[in-house]
Amino acid sequence: MFLFVLGAFAVALGTRHCLAAPRESGRVNVLLLMTDEQHHRSLSLTGNPYIQTPNMDRIGREGVVFTNATCVTPFCSPSRASMITGLYPHTHRILLNVSPSRNRQPPLDPNKFPTTEVILHRHGYKTAHRGKWHLGDKGDFPCYESWAYASRKPRGYARFLQEHLPAKKFANHPSPGRYLGRPVEMIPAVLEGYRKFHAIPNNRLAYIATIGRTVIPPELLPETQITNQAIELLERHAKDNFFITVSWSPPHDLWVIPEPYYSLVDRATIRLHGTRDLPPWDQRGASKRLGDIMGEPGIREYVAIYHGMVKYIDDQVGRILRKLDELGLSDNTLVIFTTDHGDMVGAHGCIGKSIAGFYDDLVRIPLLMRLPGRIPAGRKVEAPVSQIDFMPTILDYVGLPAPENIHGRSLRPLIEGREVSWRDHAFCQRADQLRMLRTKRYKYVFGRKPHVVALYDLKADPNEDRNLADDPAHAAELRSMHRRLVEVMRRDGDPLAAAFDVDPLSEQGSGL
Repeated sequence: MFLFVLGAFAVALGTRHCLAAPRESGRVNVLLLMTDEQHHRSLSLTGNPYIQTPNMDRIGREGVVFTNATCVTPFCSPSRASMITGLYPHTHRILLNVSPSRNRQPPLDPNKFPTTEVILHRHGYKTAHRGKWHLGDKGDFPCYESWAYASRKPRGYARFLQEHLPAKKFANHPSPGRYLGRPVEMIPAVLEGYRKFHAIPNNRLAYIATIGRTVIPPELLPETQITNQAIELLERHAKDNFFITVSWSPPHDLWVIPEPYYSLVDRATIRLHGTRDLPPWDQRGASKRLGDIMGEPGIREYVAIYHGMVKYIDDQVGRILRKLDELGLSDNTLVIFTTDHGDMVGAHGCIGKSIAGFYDDLVRIPLLMRLPGRIPAGRKVEAPVSQIDFMPTILDYVGLPAPENIHGRSLRPLIEGREVSWRDHAFCQRADQLRMLRTKRYKYVFGRKPHVVALYDLKADPNEDRNLADDPAHAAELRSMHRRLVEVMRRDGDPLAAAFDVDPLSEQGSGL
């Protein structure tokens, strides 16, 4: 289903450095700044009441803000793969997180799916990536050197930290919580919850209960070192055409931060929303179980630290933007700020993302773009956009065609306020047989394994507290949303489309 978009949808408001020729006059550079697990309202620009994020906000004020951007799935690796391939997970086949320890999910294959970086590398761009990758071995890609399963720590970081803050200094510290081998100081409610959560048998996510104040100062944190390396790359390639990705892990777990960020948010001011009476499937999720164990004091502590982590990353964004200004690169660099997916941030009593649902807290994401002279300042795009649109948008601005048969489309017509036929929905999926279709008014979720039928009226119930699937008054809307979901799945080649072509009213009884 598509809608006809008028101007109303865009209104004022370690890598190998690939051999390339010197910068061609007029060619656009690309700088992708991304976090992990950042809530769409965590910026002051989008309504954060607890902190100010002037540097993230600057990108939006000087460019465009997408108010209805969603991830393809609230999972790290699949979302990251969709950003750089323009494809939904059911096509690029990254359905779970790529992890060498579990080895359940093969890494992204660059020989099957061309990525934005590979395409730009072939056209003479310097391509570089610093920080979290989460898609396998960068050595498999012709524009990256080997940096196997790079996560949040830059290469050589353990030695760097040991030199500047020896672990033995804290050998007698009483806290059981550790981050990078150094103590995490936890308030009593969190400490009690930490011990209870760790006592759960076979709890492979026990580590997420480490919530508190780290003794590692900001200047020694891995993300500060990643920013340092990104600044060095900008200095080195100031006269080249480049595509540089800077990928910070916060505010993903572990939820730990040093002063002054730890004390930024008054715990008493934190407002929690959403019913705690979740359906059985979500009750079993680690996020809900941890929230129940921690209780409200522990949840408030996590929420405050989460926002402190966002503020810390905002400071890193500011360092990079100032370096662009200093080098005279701001006017010719497409800057994109985004994340891979959201976080519950205490909603429905949950800590983190480890539940089965498609709550807006999880699937909506911040998305800002800036390119002076080509993206008008103060734009706001309200149309639904997705991570599959990142690749064709970047290629459009650098003047290259997108690969055929990708799912995404360039956002440039929306940014420029041109009339264009555009989708009026967001589509998300999970590896287990769950799919979501979201329109401006309704959100519909259907699943076979687990068995789920859910319909939410987002206008009347923005917190998604009441599932309307069993309400006879909404039977027609439920059937309509189900038909549309199956149509979208068929059009985009989802292999589950045939299995989903059933009467949803005969499938009720297990709301999400």
